Amino acid sequence: MNTAYWQKGARAMLGLGLVSLLLSACGGNNNGGTASPSASSGSAASAEATSSAGAAPTESTEPVTIKIGNWPKPNDEANKQLFEDIEAQMKTKYPYVTIEHDEWGYDVVSFLPKAVSGQLPTLYDSFYTEADKIIKAKYSADITDMMKKYGYDTGINPELLKLVERDGKYYGLPKDGYVIGMMYNLNVFKEAGLVDANGVPQMPKTYEELAQTAVTIKEKTGKAGFFFPTKTNQGGWMFTNIAWSYGADFEEQDASGKWKAIFNSPEAVAALQYVKDLKWKYDVLPDNNLVDTNDLLMMFGADQVGMSFGMYEFLGPLVLNAKMSKDSLALSSMPSGPAGKAALLGGGLYMFAPGSTTEQLDAAFKWLELRGLTPKATPEALAALENNLKIQVDQGYVVGPHGLQIWTDPERVAAEQEIAAKYANVNMALFQDYMDNSAASMRPEPAVNAQELYKALDTVIQAVLTNKDADPQALLDRAVQEFQRDYLDKVQ
Repeated sequence: MNTAYWQKGARAMLGLGLVSLLLSACGGNNNGGTASPSASSGSAASAEATSSAGAAPTESTEPVTIKIGNWPKPNDEANKQLFEDIEAQMKTKYPYVTIEHDEWGYDVVSFLPKAVSGQLPTLYDSFYTEADKIIKAKYSADITDMMKKYGYDTGINPELLKLVERDGKYYGLPKDGYVIGMMYNLNVFKEAGLVDANGVPQMPKTYEELAQTAVTIKEKTGKAGFFFPTKTNQGGWMFTNIAWSYGADFEEQDASGKWKAIFNSPEAVAALQYVKDLKWKYDVLPDNNLVDTNDLLMMFGADQVGMSFGMYEFLGPLVLNAKMSKDSLALSSMPSGPAGKAALLGGGLYMFAPGSTTEQLDAAFKWLELRGLTPKATPEALAALENNLKIQVDQGYVVGPHGLQIWTDPERVAAEQEIAAKYANVNMALFQDYMDNSAASMRPEPAVNAQELYKALDTVIQAVLTNKDADPQALLDRAVQEFQRDYLDKVQ
């Protein structure tokens, strides 16, 4: 999902690039206009890059130039300094590598034109939902050899690697992840008398408890008990969590490879009825029925809502943009529905311009190692993490809790946890349930046309929240028919 304020807050929050997570887009192309001085250009460079994909990585020290995307803008002084420090390390350790800067970050409007025109940086950011489109469009290089050379193929959560693997080859690098959970405004919970002696809020364990807790907040404070987005694809995005917990699914692929929309099942209807009940039965939602995370930011910051779906990565923008105290926020895992607990899994990727040479790819991976984005507990990686946490502490962010862990090496994980504990600045009991979230409850985003699906679901969610007599079954039947016709029937 993408909104300008979340992106701004997230970038300011994490110098390691852990949260450009709220964006979405389509697919793109080429080596960012950046070729190694020793490499030819145009079709010859493409041919070289294609042939090098299957070659063993070499340790060439020939001069090479790479362009790094999402370079911090001048007003982002802390992270700009962080990048410049890493650039200086690169010059010292790998003097044959020249780094060029590109402030462009992945977004839905500019990605495809930039890709088609061959202007993608050597290293650029993308998102889980976009991997399939980008790989199919051949807008990301085959990085299999580099993944193996630097240990990423065995050092990352295998479930995440599946997102970028096709026919045994890798076309992207998972760099971070998020899991949807429950987010709490402690100021409102205290006002409603819903915190214990240790300051921990009453965290609902089921969707029925969520509704009842929201009712209590509304009765005791007059404020909205729960926030649920309904526009800019965010309603559909968050609805997936409820639907899965009710036993519903959205798409299925038959034996012939064709995709079918299935989100008008009895389980999906029951999930949509629950959302409708939040408005008309429980009366716990904001009065405005057309809201997204921009509104959530304002309402949380003004202490006008008690709960919402959220994730660790939301905390930074709430502190930076909404000026909330870090001590006024808490997270837990998702409630359970009739079919158990379900939480959407998403995150960010690094992808590599498809015209990149072997030498450029190798230099880009060396850059990532110095940034700390490596499965190994190297001194550089741990120093980068510590520097990043120092920046977050200085800026008043929530430090100590973590989102989804992507690394699998026990030494790396233990070292990260030790550093995080050193800089922790909040009551960890407010976040422990979220961090303990079981991987068994995590669900990847729908595989095909996820953003278009979310948009279709926004429409039905708006309908049930604006019309007390709206029929969830009829709405979903129509949405399934249209989504099948407009998107799934066109999937090759």
